[in-house]
Amino acid sequence: MNPTTLKAVCDTLIPRVPAGDGDNADAATLLGLSASDLGIDAIAAAVIPMLAPHVQQKIAITLDSLSGVTEDELPRRWKQALDDPDTYPGAIILQSTVLAMFYTGPDAEARNPTWPAIGYPGPLLPTPAETEFPKTLRTVEPGDDLTADAIVIGSGAGGGVAAARLSEAGLRVLVLEKGSYRNEPDLPQLEALSFPNLYLGGGFLWSTSASVGLLAGSTVGGGTTVNSMACLPTPDYVVDEWRARGMQGLDEYGEHVRAVMQRINATPANTVHNEVNKILIRGFEAAGHAWQTLARNARDDESRYCGECNAGCLTGCKQSTMKTFLQDASDTGARLLPNCDVRRILVEEGRATGVRAMAGDREVVAHAPIVVLAAGALASPALLLASGLGGPAVGHNLHVHPSYFMSGVFDEDVKGWAGQILTSVSHDFDHVAGDHGFVVEAAPMGLGFWTALTPWQDGEAHKREQLRLRHVSGVWGFARDHGSGRVELGPDGMPLIRWDLTDEVDLEVVRRCHVELARLLRGAGAREIFTFLPGDPRWREGEDFEAFLTVLSKLDGPDVLTLSAHQSGTCATGTVVDGEGQLFDVKGVYVADASALPTAPGVNPMVSIEAYAAKTAAHIVAAVRTPGR
Repeated sequence: MNPTTLKAVCDTLIPRVPAGDGDNADAATLLGLSASDLGIDAIAAAVIPMLAPHVQQKIAITLDSLSGVTEDELPRRWKQALDDPDTYPGAIILQSTVLAMFYTGPDAEARNPTWPAIGYPGPLLPTPAETEFPKTLRTVEPGDDLTADAIVIGSGAGGGVAAARLSEAGLRVLVLEKGSYRNEPDLPQLEALSFPNLYLGGGFLWSTSASVGLLAGSTVGGGTTVNSMACLPTPDYVVDEWRARGMQGLDEYGEHVRAVMQRINATPANTVHNEVNKILIRGFEAAGHAWQTLARNARDDESRYCGECNAGCLTGCKQSTMKTFLQDASDTGARLLPNCDVRRILVEEGRATGVRAMAGDREVVAHAPIVVLAAGALASPALLLASGLGGPAVGHNLHVHPSYFMSGVFDEDVKGWAGQILTSVSHDFDHVAGDHGFVVEAAPMGLGFWTALTPWQDGEAHKREQLRLRHVSGVWGFARDHGSGRVELGPDGMPLIRWDLTDEVDLEVVRRCHVELARLLRGAGAREIFTFLPGDPRWREGEDFEAFLTVLSKLDGPDVLTLSAHQSGTCATGTVVDGEGQLFDVKGVYVADASALPTAPGVNPMVSIEAYAAKTAAHIVAAVRTPGR
């Protein structure tokens, strides 16, 4: 990697721009800073070697194509790199990384010089003291006795619930979590500091073609620590699909849903709509669409500003598994070993015997006759592949709930980063293509996320886009995908993701999704509408809106940037695990996370995963109590 080329690219993306007559002092500061002024090129040079090998390779291809290009020529050549299939993957990954760093990276005083111009306040709450939020989960050290009746790999929606149910049944449970144990005192309200420590791969994982960027939690509590707190039961028609695929125990599934909703206090009573949700509701009502207030897994009477949900909950409001099921498990004797990367599931004579893992720089072996795999739909199949278990279908059937975002520019001061994130939803588009469609919710508008993925036309235009970010309101739709991808084992042991938007049903849903999101924003009063699409189609008040919709209705796979926060299906019931969640080819190894769901749940998946894990744990307990079964 040539540092000169990297610096030139960073300063092309974020150049110094002269202030205009109408720019105030704060705007002039933002405009006058280049990427290298804030050391973004040096930060990028340090971060890139930590990315997955295939991502490093893609970035290298892009940078090599720009070596020796003059400063004046570089903006045009960068746009060519974004348009060329050979250089696009590295270009979009590097571009989003650099832009996010510039707008979110803190200085020594936890501030960023761009924030005053944007109107972003930075952290609003002081970091709480450890005395206010002590760590209460029972933990062990790598050198301790790691023998148990059941080992649970992962501590998120699946692992947390499985650990609680097995421990309550009297089994000695050991929970192994790849991520670290971070609670409120360890959670700064800064994306640049939180994402590297709370997400798998340090933030976005990208498919091999950069067709989809994926977020997956990797910390104690997993995705439940960093999600947006939307709690929805699994639709009945989806449960019927799972039954048809051979999943057993579904007659009691509704009770499992009710039980987990109760334990995490999932209720709309504590929900308060922020400006983004109020605007979306305005759009729903203008279009005549039904909508509802989302239940949130919050503490009772907790309706104040809740901080950066996707960077962890600083106030202890979010009822993640760390606060609920893992605590239940700990209170009944379960032990937790964080910072433990399981590398192989051990098997003798067709039965589980334990796992081999790295706890820091120390190799450890944990022993148990039951291994419950709940590392998530990306990491779980990678571990099975590394272990040579699960059969030829492992990693196939990857569903990602393809997600698409749209921005509306409004006269009012929106400040989309403030307040509760996901509080309203419409299901009117669930079945626009048979049993497939999309859910519409207000968009989580994290500063780094929005600045990184707003389309780039040139450095000045992108900066001026951010100067009006406080007036932008976002909406997103995520689809219940019909097509699928797959997860392979990468050379670094991490998941290697292959997924492309080629399925005709999914393309039909994508087009309809973009059209309807645009209609909702216009109905809510947007003066301008733009997307995260690479081609950057836009509509401005006074222009032909129907012509804009026609462009959106003709989108094809390469025209679309897809994002995903919900992955499932890669160790599916009926192909990898039986109806009770146990591997077909090994006794004692169960899968208790979203990877076992044979079709996409079609709603924010936390409750579905927790209910499925509770059901699976009940099968495990029944098997333990029935020897020879």
